[in-house]
Parts: sequence; structure tokens; C-alpha cells
Amino acid sequence: MIQSGKTKRFVWILSLVIGPVAYCILLLAIPGTPDIEAIKENLIDIVGALAVFWVVGFVFVWAVYWLSKFMVKYGPFM
Repeated sequence: MIQSGKTKRFVWILSLVIGPVAYCILLLAIPGTPDIEAIKENLIDIVGALAVFWVVGFVFVWAVYWLSKFMVKYGPFM
């Protein structure tokens, strides 16, 4: 597997963006999307959920990246 700066940069950008994007899509896709007043009242809950989604997305992207590197390196021997 060839290591390049573009690959690492793409993985970093993807890991930082995938969690919040997934959370926003889920927030918009839920029937009965809350209005602005409901969002103001539950701002702490929304920010907490966004942080959880960000951490999960970050860990998921890096886990897939390292597992793919492991499989490419040691896959032929299994």
C-alpha cells in the first residue's frame, strides 16, 4: 500500500466530517423535525449528541483505515 499525503489528508478530513454530517442528516430525516425554539431549549442535548456522533465517526474512519492497512499487509498470509 502506497502512503501518500493525499490519502492521509483525505482520511483526516473524512474522520472530522463524517460524524457531524451523519448527525445532521439524521436530524433532518426524523419526522417532526424540531423548530428553532425546541432547538434552543435542548441545545445542550443537541451539542452532546453531536459530540458523540463526531467521536464515533472519527473512531470508525480510523479503525477502517488501520484495518485496511493490516489486511493489505498481512492478508495474503492468512
